[in-house]
Amino acid sequence: MITNKSLPVDFLISEILAIKPGEIRIGLDFGVGTGTYAARMRENNVTVVSTALNLGAPFNEMIALRGLVPLYVTLNQRLPFFDNIMDLIHTAGFLDGWIDLQLLDFILFDWDRILRPGGLLWIDRFFCNKKDLDDFMYMFLQLRYKKHKWVISPKSKDEVYFSAVLEKPPRAI
Repeated sequence: MITNKSLPVDFLISEILAIKPGEIRIGLDFGVGTGTYAARMRENNVTVVSTALNLGAPFNEMIALRGLVPLYVTLNQRLPFFDNIMDLIHTAGFLDGWIDLQLLDFILFDWDRILRPGGLLWIDRFFCNKKDLDDFMYMFLQLRYKKHKWVISPKSKDEVYFSAVLEKPPRAI
């Protein structure tokens, strides 16, 4: 088990699962990769569907070869899930500061649609320019999720990392 952290924005899976012990059973990993996050979560009895775009490599095929569940979607389409079914949504290294705020708004509201009340949104090492930080923070705060973890750390002279674990509140229908 890895016990060290390289930056204060790095959270361990065990830390996140401890927020809601026994309540995290199914999740979505929204990013680019070969399913390593889903494999680590499977070790903790959590099933994770991994979205991936085949950007120069067959990421979805690799996810499937590992015995994990790949989902090929584009950024601008609704996720093919029923409302309020996910216990956890994780994103890392994909929706960084290059993303248009209108598209980010669409994605966040779709995540809110599929995340169950009490579910966790884990934003893992999002980075952006310091000058754009307030705009992105507004986007993440607009849904009024409860903050469990919230860290901003320098990435470079002009960029910052942001990590957070947020809980979807119960809402009237």
